[in-house]
Amino acid sequence: MSRFSLYDDEAHPSPWQHTWRAFKSSHIALVGLAVLLLFVFFAFFAPLVAPYNPTYQNTEALLIPPSWAPNGSIAHLFGTDALGRDLFSRIMYGCRVTFGTSLLVVIIAMLVGVTIGTIAGMLSGVRSSVVNHLLDALMAIPTLLIAIIIVGILGSGLVNSMWAITLALIPQFVHHTRSFVRGEMKKDYIQSSTLDGASNLQLFYYSILPNMIEMLVVQGTLALSIAVIDISALGFLNLGAQAPLPELGAILATGLDAGYLAPWNIAIPGVSIFLMVLSITIVGDGLRSALRKRVNR
Repeated sequence: MSRFSLYDDEAHPSPWQHTWRAFKSSHIALVGLAVLLLFVFFAFFAPLVAPYNPTYQNTEALLIPPSWAPNGSIAHLFGTDALGRDLFSRIMYGCRVTFGTSLLVVIIAMLVGVTIGTIAGMLSGVRSSVVNHLLDALMAIPTLLIAIIIVGILGSGLVNSMWAITLALIPQFVHHTRSFVRGEMKKDYIQSSTLDGASNLQLFYYSILPNMIEMLVVQGTLALSIAVIDISALGFLNLGAQAPLPELGAILATGLDAGYLAPWNIAIPGVSIFLMVLSITIVGDGLRSALRKRVNR
């Protein structure tokens, strides 16, 4: 019986199985997923696997080069900074702060933006026109600039920077969701469901939302990469995470003080931010292609 069940699963894969098969057919997407999972591992398990406390200052281990350098030490894999803090531990905790806060920001912005966008997409007339012009004005302003303005009003700090980036990302989700919903509302299957007596909530949950997954994946991964950049940029400008909290942008800013003597304090956090954004983008593109193949099939 199990042999026939296995045969049936292979002959008739579920939609998610077909999506995974299409995704893993791209080697670049798999490499991006592996790198992203490494950052996720750091984000969740940094307190368990980090060799040192990220804020501990060892005056006897100042500016030790990375372990691969001639004067490096295996005790400090990525070396130490000007205060003797282990850079590998700080990078792990920095991934925890940067990636974790960015993911939380995107989830909140997506929930709020999709809700508002769906309501706006089902409206018509003057109210819809006002929402459309307001969104166009907000979309023309870079999210980082909006975040800096909001942080300037609320004050610096990690929590305020999270609220600022959330408010800056919401218009993007509202705009794309509204455009998608307005396009779907004109299609025959939606009009047929409306004639059958379906409410707006039923239309959204059973008809529109399943077709919105590809758009949400694309916009969600794009927003996540933007959030990582913005969180790091605000930390670098001393408007986000404050010392001694380890955050990748703040770590990069701290490394500038001893950049000539210890260039690894600049290079390693910068490469970490780059790889995080790159892996998120590659995984998002892979998921979009896989979902599109599933829909076409």
